[in-house]
Amino acid sequence: MQQQRIRIRWTKTGRTRFVSARDLSSVWERALRRVDLPIAYSEGFTPHAKVSFPDALSVGYVSTGEYAELTFAAPIVPDRDLARLSATLPEGMDITTYLDVPDGAPKLARMLRATLWEQEWPTADAAELAALLRQRSDELLAAEHAEVVRHRPDGDRTIDVRPAVLAIAVSHGADDGGSTASGARTVLRAVLRNDGPTVRPHDLLAALGRNDVADPVTTRRVAQGEHVPDGLREALSGQVEPLVLDVDAEAA
Repeated sequence: MQQQRIRIRWTKTGRTRFVSARDLSSVWERALRRVDLPIAYSEGFTPHAKVSFPDALSVGYVSTGEYAELTFAAPIVPDRDLARLSATLPEGMDITTYLDVPDGAPKLARMLRATLWEQEWPTADAAELAALLRQRSDELLAAEHAEVVRHRPDGDRTIDVRPAVLAIAVSHGADDGGSTASGARTVLRAVLRNDGPTVRPHDLLAALGRNDVADPVTTRRVAQGEHVPDGLREALSGQVEPLVLDVDAEAA
């Protein structure tokens, strides 16, 4: 019987943001068993479900842009069966988009060339913080290199953040209800390359903040796909996630 491959976009919010990459496969395998979907298994002494995750998210980050490819041993009805699977996953893990994979399609990782990240600060001096971050974003984009020190248990490592940064935008305005605190907020969105050395939002903030900017209250991986002038073209739907948020207009 012909196998069926399906790519999905899913969320990792709430308490599930603390699920490690090591435990992720077990969570999905248990959910697939509960809904009795015909997931395919690898061969060998320790067979495992054919569910692949191209880019593991660091523990603690919120995400609406996680991706996976599932290989089924027999055809399923995606609308129905993926909804059942989504309902069985832990709260905070929800399947939001899927794509049936045709024969000869490029690997999923090749479709996830860049990530749109969002960091948010709900703070009383939102305008001042936004102005500072805009200035330093412009300086970073104009620079050839931006080295930061990454502290690790096995020793410090210096990395160059600049090659990974494709675009940055900073906005500030009134809280629209999505913030974790009331009042004004500052939002930074950045598109970072997925290829090459991994650069995460805390590395970007180290280059921008220079130790005088507080940590954001929220760091979220919005989506993955291809960088375009307006932001990021999401890999499965083709919709563009905007780089610039219209929060300044909300405050007017």
